[in-house]
Amino acid sequence: MKKKENVSATCDEICHYIKDEVKSGDTVRLSVGRVYIPGKVINNHDGVIQIKIDSEIIKGLTTIDVNKLKEDLIEVEHECEDSVCILEAKDEE
Repeated sequence: MKKKENVSATCDEICHYIKDEVKSGDTVRLSVGRVYIPGKVINNHDGVIQIKIDSEIIKGLTTIDVNKLKEDLIEVEHECEDSVCILEAKDEE
């Protein structure tokens, strides 16, 4: 069973987390505005992630610059080999 962790974080903190912690082969599920983007991470270059999406509606590769979308981030679920971390966006203090 994978370790699961829920964290509230600012959008800047989430962007730093993605830049530092998300690796190729991990799974991410991004909630940005009203858009839900699930996929396998192919590449992460300083927070610009390339994701292989394989959902019923959308299939293929997409590149997402998380810093450009940070104001609209609602939640990021990051699943790696041994854990799942869910980061919920909170207002800046």
